[in-house]
Amino acid sequence: MTDTARLADLKHALNGLAASTDFAGVLGSTLHLAAQLACADSAILVLFNRNTKDWFVHSFYGIEPDALGDRGGSAIHAAQTGEAFADESALALPLKTKGRVVGALKVERNGGIGEEDRHILESFAAGAALAIDGTLSKNDFVSTVVHELRLPMTSIKGYSDLIRGGMAGPVSDMQKQLLETVRLNVDWMNALVSDLGDIAKLETGRLKLDIESVNAADCLRDAAAALQPQFDSKTQTLALSVPDSLPRARADRKQLARVFTYLLTNANRYTAVNGQIAVNAGVNGSAVRFIVADTGVGMQPDDYAKLFTQFFRSEDPVVRDHKGWGLALHFSRKMVEAFGGQMGAESEYGKGSTFWFTLPISSG
Repeated sequence: MTDTARLADLKHALNGLAASTDFAGVLGSTLHLAAQLACADSAILVLFNRNTKDWFVHSFYGIEPDALGDRGGSAIHAAQTGEAFADESALALPLKTKGRVVGALKVERNGGIGEEDRHILESFAAGAALAIDGTLSKNDFVSTVVHELRLPMTSIKGYSDLIRGGMAGPVSDMQKQLLETVRLNVDWMNALVSDLGDIAKLETGRLKLDIESVNAADCLRDAAAALQPQFDSKTQTLALSVPDSLPRARADRKQLARVFTYLLTNANRYTAVNGQIAVNAGVNGSAVRFIVADTGVGMQPDDYAKLFTQFFRSEDPVVRDHKGWGLALHFSRKMVEAFGGQMGAESEYGKGSTFWFTLPISSG
């Protein structure tokens, strides 16, 4: 390949990075584009975990999870030392910008990485470092805003509860209703702010997860029971089909409950009165698979293509009638992927939607 062609490939890769605006998109583009530039078989990305104060393998491409082993070691070493590392089949580069290391990238190829590939990858690594640093800064800003919002929201809720309880004098029924509206809206804002903060932490590896062997079937039943009044209020039928023999799964029970809650709430919200929601569970290879199907409004093809995008909300009037920031499905998918599973959906406008996700079966 000519130098001109290689430079064109590099320009295309850097443009691809620039087109990725969210953190996950930047990281995914970094992995895939680096592998393409070097015609590599696989790639590994290392970031810093502020909770554990250590470098860790954040994501990888072209490698089965069970085969990862210690293949990220040289990338971690590159991040720790700020120096490149190469052997007969791989090249690990620190991702440096503004005088500091923000991560490391490793590419692997049978036959090794040549000098020409190395020069191209070094140029790409500089652009990747800048893109990653920019999205990290954005996530840090979100985390700061989330932290600063919590105190005033707690104060608003606390003082409204005191007033409603009569601490400032007699309260009429009308005033109680208004104060209850204030409380409900603060709770709604609190939930949205929590989702924003957790997404920022999850994407940067800072969200603490207690992944263990859990009875996912019981977790589903608990979430469904808690939401039953919402289904009853719309006279909807909620049918659970979960075999008693369903294996335990690998997940964080608290966060898994949030995923079930979000999917069931979504089905309830966008399904009309007297509609049906069916939840099924079973074994799919080495994973357990959950399916939530509804007879709701469904999605237009354009909306379906953007379904799990952060902050996306359809312009459909049925959707706009409900509050939301377009975070629940984005969070759910990211969380399931953090457990080692996958999430997807099928939908037809006017006929309903089906959401599914898998979780690794627990070996313990």
